[in-house]
Amino acid sequence: MPDTPTGFAPSGGALLHYQTAGEGGDSIFFIHAGVADSRMWAHQFTNLASNYHLVAYDARGFGQSLFFDEPFSDHADALAVLDHLGIASAVVVACSMGCQTAINLALTAPDRVRALVLIGGWPPGFEASEEYEPPQWPELVKAFRAGDMETTADLGSEIWVVGHGRSKADVDPDVFELVSEMSLIALPQEKARDERAVALDPPAKERLNEITVPTLVMIGEYDLPDLQEGAVYMAGLFSSQPAEVIPDSAHLPSLEQPERFNKALLDFLETL
Repeated sequence: MPDTPTGFAPSGGALLHYQTAGEGGDSIFFIHAGVADSRMWAHQFTNLASNYHLVAYDARGFGQSLFFDEPFSDHADALAVLDHLGIASAVVVACSMGCQTAINLALTAPDRVRALVLIGGWPPGFEASEEYEPPQWPELVKAFRAGDMETTADLGSEIWVVGHGRSKADVDPDVFELVSEMSLIALPQEKARDERAVALDPPAKERLNEITVPTLVMIGEYDLPDLQEGAVYMAGLFSSQPAEVIPDSAHLPSLEQPERFNKALLDFLETL
């Protein structure tokens, strides 16, 4: 395994930025949310590296991974990072958009996924009993279509960092600004990513019963209502335990409540 803590893994024409920490123990592979990049795992890298080998990467078009205009799949990119680093099997920890990547990775390369931790996500094909639209959504769409990415990023942070049932004054302003900063990098690539992404065939929603690895589902206390419902549903599909609710956090508990998040993760890892 390379000695360098950071580098770039090739996948198709793209170069995917990654960072590593720790030498011993199981490998933990972190996949970020669609409003973030690998920086959302900073607290985990600070506190878990003494006992585990940690890897996080930026999906193409996020963070330091430039978008390369070609057909691609996020799960193939994730596998390319594992291959580049010589990781035979890892516990995959994924948030939001990353949950889709992790599920597809578990379906297409099951021997590479030892266990799953799925945060603030939903399984492919899930439909909430009642669709929830955040009050910021119409203005966010208007700003995005007008090319005003700064307003789009800030409104996105109101949705995902503030969450449902609290105000901006209730959240750490540094977390809010970091998420806006991370979103600003990815937003200009969103349309191109959607157009070039290749869907799994056959679809993941028809194959979810193939996932049998130990799984922990987490959800922030103030995450959106449809994601709360999705977490309950996903825990019923993949886990023998109910979804772990992280208090005083919304969509990104690893950033908002790192100590509580790390404890839930470590408790799960000890059961493997």
